[in-house]
Amino acid sequence: MKPFALKKILIPIDFSETSLLAIEHAAFAAQLYKADLVLLHVVEKYWEKFSVITPEIQVDVPVDFMESIEKKLEEMAGDIRSKYGVKSDCITAVGSIFSEVMNISKEKEVDLIVMGTHGASGIAEFFIGSNTYKVVTKAPCPVLSVQGTTTKFGYKDILLPIDDSMHSRQKVNHAVVLAKQFASKIHVLGLPDKDFDEVEMKVFEVKLTQIQEYAHKCGVLCDKASVIGTNQAKMTLDYANSHQTDLIVIMTDQEESITGRLLGTYAQQVVNHSKIPVMSIHPVLGVTKAWEAPY
Repeated sequence: MKPFALKKILIPIDFSETSLLAIEHAAFAAQLYKADLVLLHVVEKYWEKFSVITPEIQVDVPVDFMESIEKKLEEMAGDIRSKYGVKSDCITAVGSIFSEVMNISKEKEVDLIVMGTHGASGIAEFFIGSNTYKVVTKAPCPVLSVQGTTTKFGYKDILLPIDDSMHSRQKVNHAVVLAKQFASKIHVLGLPDKDFDEVEMKVFEVKLTQIQEYAHKCGVLCDKASVIGTNQAKMTLDYANSHQTDLIVIMTDQEESITGRLLGTYAQQVVNHSKIPVMSIHPVLGVTKAWEAPY
């Protein structure tokens, strides 16, 4: 597993306040990492939804509309260069937002995608199909999701939830690299299975101690705690709120208890309801101790 690094950051933009806030988060990180930004706006082809009914109708995106979008992106890039001293490339595409984000992220070999999200609740949450969550679960790189409430830039207190799933600890290296760059403290939050016996709990606590010792070895402040309950997502969000953390680092494959799954997967609940940025990381098969990787 390669060490986590940031050289290129992709920001899909729909010109909403939340997506503009995502630009600020991305630019702040790019300034620290000396990374480049890629600003992407996708013009969705809504008319394709009617092609089955009226296949003879063909509608193209007006040239002047595309030009105005490109001009707006260039203005944003200029503002970013002026404010943060960060280089920004601008791309305007036509098609599906999800597909174009996937294509551009692979084509440009980006290391991080930063997206604004408006969250979801109720039926919309259970059957979530938002572009942000689809990108979170399918992107070839980590995804930082940002809601409109996250106006603070930089991460001084990073929450690192750890359960007993196979890949949970792969995110440790990411958290440590971020903590070193942002001079942050890591809060390791153990989420053991509520049915663990005494021996299993001791083994789990040893894993948390190993992570803490690794962070200390890397020169990062780190504390640890454990909470037990039926909904790990809610426990994570409650802990983040009570300890005033400003970033949560999670894995996208982390599952929930039966009670939790009825509300959506762990990642789905956290991304939807977190008031602070969430970095979602995909597991790498065959790697169980990723935090031991050099960087």
